[in-house]
Amino acid sequence: MKNKAIHINSRILRLLREGDEKAFEYIFHHYYNQIYTFVLSTLFDKTFAEDITQSVFISLWEKRESIDTGSNIAPFLYTIARNRVYRQTEQLLLKYKYEQSQQENTVESADIEAEVNSRFLEEILSELIKKLPSERRRIFLLSRKDNLSNKEIATRLQISEKTVETQIRRSLVFLREKMKYYLNSLFL
Repeated sequence: MKNKAIHINSRILRLLREGDEKAFEYIFHHYYNQIYTFVLSTLFDKTFAEDITQSVFISLWEKRESIDTGSNIAPFLYTIARNRVYRQTEQLLLKYKYEQSQQENTVESADIEAEVNSRFLEEILSELIKKLPSERRRIFLLSRKDNLSNKEIATRLQISEKTVETQIRRSLVFLREKMKYYLNSLFL
């Protein structure tokens, strides 16, 4: 019985080698599910498995003239499938590595840009603070830089707490107004 299967295969392979489409269809229908299952069990992706299985049979058709009609076609098909799976896996890994590197570059670029913007804004803010009237600037810096409470500033400068609050509020209004221009230009 085994010899009969090989004989049928030899006859079909001979026809395939001669370009017989019916012989190709017979091999396709006979081996498609086996090759598909093999590829699917390796890649676990139906779309890739279908594509690779199709490409195996395209390759069979393209290489039909070099097929040894005395041998079994199954190892030939499985070898093509295995090589296509390897190639697909390599491509997926390269794509993954590329995407990871692009993602890291994007994060690094965003970090660099954020750092540059932060330094730029700090410089602008520092320049604007210098433009405050001297007493208002002093109160503001004691509050924001030295982290003193309004009460501590009032005691230290011997002024009322209400004056401290007013001067800080006026400083903030001035700085917000001036910073709007710079913030808008940064985020456009």
